[in-house]
Amino acid sequence: MKKILFWMVMFFCFSAAAYKGFFWLDHKAESQEQNKNRNITRLSNKELSLIKEGDFILRRGFGFFSDYVSEHLNDGDIDVTHAGIIIKENGSFFVIHSLSSDVSDFDGIQKQPLQDFLQYCAPEKIIVTRTKNADTLCGGKIAERAKYYLSQKIPFDHNGKFDDDKELYCTELIWKILGKDLKVASPPTIAKEREEFFYSMMPMYSTDYFDIIINQYNN
Repeated sequence: MKKILFWMVMFFCFSAAAYKGFFWLDHKAESQEQNKNRNITRLSNKELSLIKEGDFILRRGFGFFSDYVSEHLNDGDIDVTHAGIIIKENGSFFVIHSLSSDVSDFDGIQKQPLQDFLQYCAPEKIIVTRTKNADTLCGGKIAERAKYYLSQKIPFDHNGKFDDDKELYCTELIWKILGKDLKVASPPTIAKEREEFFYSMMPMYSTDYFDIIINQYNN
């Protein structure tokens, strides 16, 4: 019995070390790519002029984890891996988004200047979308709900429980605001379709739900 317990503890320790090791290597690879692309402009002035508060920005990130998301949660040429909500404060754009502490210094919903957010974007791998048929008032409401969830310090959803609002991953936050709070979008209700919807990046650039404001994949 003691031997079994010993090997169970050893397996747990090895698994935990492997998990942390993977994200340490991932963070290192991400940092190297960021430094390599630091001086590349991600959004032109013309593109920046198209952005409004309440828009959603999708990016292709760096690192091994982003490689996995890009390949398995997209279809076709688009390979975005993360999404955030654009807000405006004192004339400057910020992004509210949810990140895991495995890839960030802070776990959960956080606010970041847009220009800092862009440093984590692979060049020419950005999409900006806007809720279909949204007016300025809708964009403002989206931004206000994003600020509300930021103030609640909601942690990142590591388990992917998309119908549990106590923790939220990046796109889960967006669909909670659009679907549950503002009721301006209707994700699927059938269990299997709902699971496929929430475990994919594709709905975030679907023209069924959004107008595409910027699509660098078309360049």
